[in-house]
Amino acid sequence: MANDRTAAALLVGGNSSRMGEDKSLLICNPGGAPLYEEQLEKLSHISSLPILLSVRAGQEFPDLSENIEIVPDQVSDQGPLAALVSCLEKTSADWLLMLAVDLPHIRVSYLQSLISEAEQSGMGVIPRKGEHWEPLAAVYPVSLLHKAREHLKAGQLSLRKFIDEAVDEGFLIGRDIALQEEPLFSNLNTPEDFESLKHEEYIPTDIYRWESLPNDNESFTHSITSDLVALEEPVELRVEGHSVAVLMRTPGHDKELAAGFLFSENVIHHVDDLFEISECQNVESNEPTQGVVVDVLFKNASSVNLEKLSRHVFTSSSCGICGKATIESVFQTFPPLSTDSMEISAATLLSLPTELNKHQKSFHQTGGLHASALFSTNGELQIIREDVGRHNALDKVVGHALLEQSTPLSDRVLLLSGRISFELMQKALAAGIPIVAGISAPSSLAIKFAQESGQTLVGFLRSGSFNVYAGEMRIVD
Repeated sequence: MANDRTAAALLVGGNSSRMGEDKSLLICNPGGAPLYEEQLEKLSHISSLPILLSVRAGQEFPDLSENIEIVPDQVSDQGPLAALVSCLEKTSADWLLMLAVDLPHIRVSYLQSLISEAEQSGMGVIPRKGEHWEPLAAVYPVSLLHKAREHLKAGQLSLRKFIDEAVDEGFLIGRDIALQEEPLFSNLNTPEDFESLKHEEYIPTDIYRWESLPNDNESFTHSITSDLVALEEPVELRVEGHSVAVLMRTPGHDKELAAGFLFSENVIHHVDDLFEISECQNVESNEPTQGVVVDVLFKNASSVNLEKLSRHVFTSSSCGICGKATIESVFQTFPPLSTDSMEISAATLLSLPTELNKHQKSFHQTGGLHASALFSTNGELQIIREDVGRHNALDKVVGHALLEQSTPLSDRVLLLSGRISFELMQKALAAGIPIVAGISAPSSLAIKFAQESGQTLVGFLRSGSFNVYAGEMRIVD
């Protein structure tokens, strides 16, 4: 989607006394890159021109790629308008996409939609909510440079007042922020904002949205858009320092999760049984998603049979328990799939849920079973298994293929009846399955895993449409 009509600029030079540290160096995801690197990665998908990095005096960013051009503030403390002027002066493009480093949720698809609207309308585009502008995730026409210089020379440093005038004079148009787009503009101003970011229950994610035309299941429209995805990350539960289980959960309230888990598993009987519940980052794992460790100490540790507790946890059928004792053991090592020529048509993909439904005998009788099914790329059902646990249903499918000596399943499509979790994607990769589709939604960790493993991940496969979260090259018209 990169083009040579639009330049991109990342604004990292703002001072933040409320944050107390350089926002651009914050690491929002465990084991991830600094925020400025994540934002630069987004911009790299948009413009074929060098990306401008607007910095304040004294800021250093080592190991930048050759496609990054640093633009230092010419005068200190003149705010984002001065940064806009400096970046407009540096580019020969028609448009400048400006992005602030402290908007971690902004997605490539949203930024691309702003650029498309600017090119079609011939004016810059500024998102707004009511009377409130979002000027640091916006597209500016380079023709605004003269006006911006005049404001700066006159000491009129308010970017918002500058935008008001530019809108009135026809340089810019406002674009209303839809309700589902509001999370994209959650920014980091304080340590509390940063802490809450680590405990959010969902994140915006770029997807490919496919929809069949009315009364025509053979023709489709598809576009890049953004979707909110539930977060999934591991938390390791330790009792008296001993690893007991890994719970796959949505981050937040982990002490409550540990206490409730031990109470419901009949390990503790009263709050007075607890001495302390502590929480810390897992520093022993080298995985991109390191997760959190919660350690529970009892007032009377000798009364707990850890061996019995471990055996009980590992045999549980709960979908939230991964059946392993440490985070390191959760992430199995399987080689990523090659980008091969295997493809499936969108029409065939949309036909799979109907075929699955025809063969879910136990589900129709009970309403309480998950299903996993393997299909050929022409839509032929080859095997289906049902179970009260969605992990079990997939294990049965994979086990059948193993016993039939038909692994790896490199020319098969897997359809899941429910939510798609990280563990299901990992099991599918172990069997060599390149395309995984689900009737329901995937989790954030499932998407990240699919992107890294080279798998195609499809969610919300129903009612004439579906979302592609990774590996879109295997889906064709």
